[in-house]
Amino acid sequence: MFGTLKKFHNLSLVIGLATLAALTAPSAAKAQAIACPLEQIRLEVTTPLPSGWWNTPQVNVLQNTRVISLGGKKTLQCDYGSAGRIMLLAPVGRTCTAVSGGFNCLAAAVALPRTFSSEAVSLRQTYLADFDRNSSSNNAADIWFQAETSDLLYLVPRNGAQIGVGNRRNRGFAGCSAARFTSSRVSLSDVPVGSYICMRTNEGRVSQFRMNNISGGSPKVLQLGYTTWE
Repeated sequence: MFGTLKKFHNLSLVIGLATLAALTAPSAAKAQAIACPLEQIRLEVTTPLPSGWWNTPQVNVLQNTRVISLGGKKTLQCDYGSAGRIMLLAPVGRTCTAVSGGFNCLAAAVALPRTFSSEAVSLRQTYLADFDRNSSSNNAADIWFQAETSDLLYLVPRNGAQIGVGNRRNRGFAGCSAARFTSSRVSLSDVPVGSYICMRTNEGRVSQFRMNNISGGSPKVLQLGYTTWE
């Protein structure tokens, strides 16, 4: 038996799903500006010359900036014409472009995984729920709302799925990916309303659900909002 999908309009569910949806937004790349350190440089011979010989120092202002490959490594080059060039290795993990007076180096945007499914689920006591496809097959279930008695209630991973209670805070994909999981059942008393719980589904995906509401009386009904990532 499976929990059925419903539309809920209580505030806690809206907040829970909105928070989970926000986790899937890609992070923006941040720019790092690197300026050429000198407006002009001076080039002169410092090696002692024989008597009667001399050198005229070359002084020149910044002429150009370039991103070059030097020894297989991206290098920032400040060109001072006849006075010479000075260089700096490009920051690791950034893509740099030459601009007037220096360089603009962007950190690569972190591509967060796409959401595979995100639903609101009404999970009745003794029923099952699937966090991959909301399937009605017993073999697809990830969790079972077990009731030994009216007071001894548990969330039990099924079909190879695992659960990670942790600190019950909103950990998102990154936090749940690093969570400690178990196939052991968890007492419902350890998952109060407002808890965020990590799951690894029976299809191997990272998932997180929020306990939005626990009905009173018996049998109970759990209102969950979950997001599962690809």
